Formats: sequence, structure tokens, C-alpha cells
Amino acid sequence: MEIKIYNRNFDLTDPFRKYLEDKFSSLDKYQEDITDVKVELIRDQHHNKGEVFTVEVHISFAHQKPIMARETNIDARAAVDLAESKLARQIIKNKEKHSSKIRRGAKIIKSLKFWRKE
Repeated sequence: MEIKIYNRNFDLTDPFRKYLEDKFSSLDKYQEDITDVKVELIRDQHHNKGEVFTVEVHISFAHQKPIMARETNIDARAAVDLAESKLARQIIKNKEKHSSKIRRGAKIIKSLKFWRKE
């Protein structure tokens, strides 16, 4: 799995880069066929609240459609945590959806007349 990090108006330090890599490499435990992860960090200063950080993450899979998550927060690490949890939920949901389709197909095949022993 390859993790690409892009930043706009954001000073990316080595400890924060390591934090990002640790967070998003842990998504591999939910599904193993993740090919690459693109993380985009944006710092926006045009809000009335001061600095606002946006994290946008795109995950590509080997045999499925890509998924993405976008989170905005005042703290950059909090935005990363929220995006990571959102992506974990999406990966689990897609994995369960795929496995239920396989089970449903197997149930249909088993219910066919020529499979029954009579």
C-alpha cells in the first residue's frame, strides 16, 4: 500500500507525516487489497473562526470502486482521526455488502433443483 500526502497552505512536519502514515496504514487490517491512499491536507485561513483544517482522503482498491472521506476541523489531528474512522466504517460496510452478495448467490445456486439429493 502506497500513501501519498499532498498539502496546500500547510506546513507538513516529519512527526505529523509519521502520524498520517501510521493512521492510514492501519486501514490495511480491514481490507488487504488497498492499492494506494491519497491524503490531501488543506489549511484555510478565510474563516471567521481562524484556521480551519480539511483532510480529504481517497482510497483505491484492486477490484472495487474507490472510496473517499472529507473532514473539516479546527485541529488537524482531530480531522485526520475523524476521516480515518469514517473510512474504516465505509471499508467494513463495503466488505460486508460484497460478502452478503456472495452468500446470496450461493444460496440461490444451492436451492436449484439439480443440486438437491432426492
